[in-house]
Amino acid sequence: MLSASFLEFIKSENLFEKNEHLLLAISGGVDSVVLAHLLSQNNFRFSLAHMNFQLRGEDSNKDEEFVRELATQLGVTVFVKKVEINKDSGSTQIQARNLRYTWFNELMAKHSFDKLLTAHHANDLLETALLNLSRGTGIKGLRSILPIQNGIARPLLFAEKSDLLYFAKENSIIWREDSSNASENYSRNKIRHHIMPQLLELNPNLLSGFQQTVLRLRATELAWEEKLGGISKKYFTFKDQVVEIDKSILSIPYAVVYFSELLSTYGFGLSQLQSFDFNRVGAQLFSPTCVLSIDRNNILLSKISDDEHFKFFSKKIEIEEKKVETPFGTLKLKLINNNKEMCFDENQNVAFIASESLKEPIEIDLWKEGDKIQPIGMKGKKKISDILIDQKIPLPDKKRVMVLKSGGEIVWVIGHKFSDPFKVKKDTTKILRIEYEGS
Repeated sequence: MLSASFLEFIKSENLFEKNEHLLLAISGGVDSVVLAHLLSQNNFRFSLAHMNFQLRGEDSNKDEEFVRELATQLGVTVFVKKVEINKDSGSTQIQARNLRYTWFNELMAKHSFDKLLTAHHANDLLETALLNLSRGTGIKGLRSILPIQNGIARPLLFAEKSDLLYFAKENSIIWREDSSNASENYSRNKIRHHIMPQLLELNPNLLSGFQQTVLRLRATELAWEEKLGGISKKYFTFKDQVVEIDKSILSIPYAVVYFSELLSTYGFGLSQLQSFDFNRVGAQLFSPTCVLSIDRNNILLSKISDDEHFKFFSKKIEIEEKKVETPFGTLKLKLINNNKEMCFDENQNVAFIASESLKEPIEIDLWKEGDKIQPIGMKGKKKISDILIDQKIPLPDKKRVMVLKSGGEIVWVIGHKFSDPFKVKKDTTKILRIEYEGS
């Protein structure tokens, strides 16, 4: 049953053909192992690629050994690479993803693979949509993962996790369990272990129903793109140094929503545009690379030089519950009374600060050469420039890095490093929570 549905899905979504050379990203977990067996049973031409992040000690090595044995059992080629994650350089998950896909792309080019395959399934489809929804999203975020995109095919999106487990047990397939999947330190796992079971209890057919919703959203996305193209053609005039936008665009319903989509590539976000006065002649709105200027008859979009960021950007704010807009995103401030509301979740974009250690007003600014911070756990200070080099931040992104200051001291290199003197301790009673949402 699963095998027949598998072949039908591949055909209906035009994912790949029997004569194509496929590369399967495999962890050793049940999802990717079942996909490997389905490919083998149906005589597809494929190889395996496994990256050992060495994060779980001997268990990681056993995963690698298992994948090698599986490749021998199936009679396919296997590629294995060992890497080390720098736990002090941002999100482990983001680092792992970047390393994994960089390597996959190298293998694809070197060995002329036609498609990269991943084992995402129907549960992942809904989990991703819920995760995107919790962060704020649009049509693309709600429709979640596509069956094929940028040379990556996901031939199990039609199947529920329970289907894969049943197939594995019925066919005596062995797999490896990853203990990190049970961890509560990741937002996705919280959705997987707490929210999804409750939703499935309300509606046992939720996953199949959501797949129908996704089909509608994919159709809606196409219509949305056509609508945006029509609006751009009617109201936007592209010249050498500037884009002229006819002000009459403001009269159409949901104009700011269309603006946010059409201007997203220039660094502007919906919340930023919603708070802007488009009717005030002379008003300007900045993104990391561009500026919107209000003229009498037009809205002008143009690039800005690097130095202009420093001219307009610096904000002093009082410590209270509020939302602060910056040219690079939004900061949400909230005072909490105890550390029970603290949830770190390895999220570099959320900071918890001992409120009593701050001197008002606090200041948000761009970092400058020579700025230093005392990272948590260090006795001395470290240059921010060195921190950004250690984290391999690209040069264009370095220019967007902001800092939070108090009394001249840097409290937080926003999204990167936090200062030890301002950390929350056991006896801290008043805590300032700040969340950063990049534009």
